Amino acid sequence: MTETSTSQVTIPAAGEHVTPPLGRFHRIFKAPYFNIALIVGCGIFVSTFAQAGVLGLYPLRFLLKDKLGEGPLRVALFMQLANMPWNIKILAGIISDAVPLFGTRRRHYLLFSSLLAGLLWLAVTVVPVRFLPLLIMTMMMNVALVFVSTISGGILVEGGQTFGVTGKLSSVRVLAMNIASLGVPLGAVLAAMTLGVSALTAAVPLFLLFFVVLFLYKEKPTARRDPKVLRGIWAQLKIAMKAKSLWFAAGLLFLVQFAPGFYTPLMFYQTDALHFSEKFIGLISLCSAVAGAVGALFYVYFCRRFTLRQLLYACVFFTSALALLYLGYNDRRSALVIEIVYAFAVSLAQLPLYDLAARATPKGSEAVGYSIIVSVWNWGLLVSDLVGSGLYEKYHMTFKNLVWVNAGTTLLALIAVPLLPALLVDTRESDGEAGAAPAPEAA
Repeated sequence: MTETSTSQVTIPAAGEHVTPPLGRFHRIFKAPYFNIALIVGCGIFVSTFAQAGVLGLYPLRFLLKDKLGEGPLRVALFMQLANMPWNIKILAGIISDAVPLFGTRRRHYLLFSSLLAGLLWLAVTVVPVRFLPLLIMTMMMNVALVFVSTISGGILVEGGQTFGVTGKLSSVRVLAMNIASLGVPLGAVLAAMTLGVSALTAAVPLFLLFFVVLFLYKEKPTARRDPKVLRGIWAQLKIAMKAKSLWFAAGLLFLVQFAPGFYTPLMFYQTDALHFSEKFIGLISLCSAVAGAVGALFYVYFCRRFTLRQLLYACVFFTSALALLYLGYNDRRSALVIEIVYAFAVSLAQLPLYDLAARATPKGSEAVGYSIIVSVWNWGLLVSDLVGSGLYEKYHMTFKNLVWVNAGTTLLALIAVPLLPALLVDTRESDGEAGAAPAPEAA
């Protein structure tokens, strides 16, 4: 890559000599990777913010509930199916790596996916207001967002390795995701308006990303289809399938998430029984998001003082016990206090599960193995929400009885903790080299 006096950044092809660019942003911020950080930050922010399960969560839920008259089970089914593309995110990575688009692996995929996602968000507002048309359009929009997210991650890795700033770009990613999570409470406020307002709020950042990429991110159209990528992915899949530690961890994560959930029934309870407004639900979501972020910070303290097995026992027990807080969910004050305490504590309590997922991923198959773990986690959430919503609607189980069922069944995951391999969970964060447990090999 040669120097340029423009504010454009080019990711070099494999083996190409790298010279840091001296564009306008470099001169101002003294950082040759500034444009890459900007692309990564914008891409991760937009692909998180515009999701049907973030900004679109409450607008779509209330549309289904209030305008279409759907019950908890159908609302839960819609949201889980709409977000299904995120369970197969690995396919987007395989496609972009193996099949260049107009000679590039990142630029044109990011341009087309951001533009398409914005257009599909707007299209959600013009399809017939019925369950199936809305579902199909929302799923297609999420597919486009999956590509935006995946390609942004690919640029992070390539740019980080090129300039030696992987850690700095990863911090940009985390910051962007945390800011984007505020789309949930914003969506709750927008739910009181028409769906078109929510769609426009999601689409505008996507269109802005299109122009940011168009003017600030350049990639030489020299990429060629590489069949070795597909063979490499298949080899990694075979390693992951044979990794016993990976499947032990996946089983535990599924059991914890499998407990009949009250995620969707809670919204019906809030609006039908307690008569909360969309704005107050938005306030609850905002406070919960902040409390959850703060709770996650405390895990650094605990992971260095207890083994992961001890933390997993605590995780299952406290996840179950904390659900019982919802038995006192009776009015605006109790709702706000319970949601804040629950978000803070569960964010801390469930971090051992993420820790386990990272440790259980086989060495050499990190992307594929972690994708499997995340998919199992998401499938557990899907089953949990559908079963809980079904019990609430079809079997007329009260919200508080559902809380008891959730707490009791979560405890069943305790039976899986003793089965986890000692090498994987009987160390503290500071026991392993460089503060980490050794990565498992395929068994």
